[in-house]
Amino acid sequence: MKYLITESRFINLIFDYLTSQNFYKVKHFRDYIFWSSKQDYYESTGRVYISTHRSNDDCAISSDLVDEISSMFNLDLSDSLDVIGAWVNTQIDFDINHFYSI
Repeated sequence: MKYLITESRFINLIFDYLTSQNFYKVKHFRDYIFWSSKQDYYESTGRVYISTHRSNDDCAISSDLVDEISSMFNLDLSDSLDVIGAWVNTQIDFDINHFYSI
């Protein structure tokens, strides 16, 4: 069975999925770092999934996260990066225009 949904609803679904991951967001000076969890942040054992850089107007996104979104939602890698970037902009207090995968 096929379901047709609008692009905006599809993007909202991905946003909901990213929000449900409960990344631990830490403000570091003027930038933000999204850790895998609060415990991992305090134990310094976790992964950094997203790192924003206000002064450079860019954002580094873990290639594992990009791959996960790409495979789960059947998107190509560049579209996954764009959607994650749009979600990041909803989570921070400044706009980022350049996103890249690391």
